[in-house]
Amino acid sequence: MTKSIKATSEATVHSTEVSPDVEATWSRLPKPGEVETRSGLNRHAINKLILGDSPLVVSRSLKSHPQARRSIRLVKITGRGSLLEYLATEAS
Repeated sequence: MTKSIKATSEATVHSTEVSPDVEATWSRLPKPGEVETRSGLNRHAINKLILGDSPLVVSRSLKSHPQARRSIRLVKITGRGSLLEYLATEAS
C-alpha cells in the first residue's frame, strides 16, 4: 500500500508501508538518554563514530527543504560502512 504525503508545494513524497519484520537499513539517531536498539550504543557514542573529518560509520542528514534549519540524522545500520559492520570488526 502506497501513501502520498505532500512535503512541499513542488514535491510529493511516496511512503510505502513495510512489514514490521523487515530489517531497516537506516535508523534515526537515538534521542538523548536513549540507546539504539540493535547496537545498544547511546547518542554520544554514535556521534563519535559518525561525525568528524573521517567518520567510521556512514550517516546522512535529511532536510525537509533546502532552507530548513533542522534536519534528521540517519545512521546506516546494515550493509557496507554500517554501524553493525563496524562493531563486528572491532569485536574480532
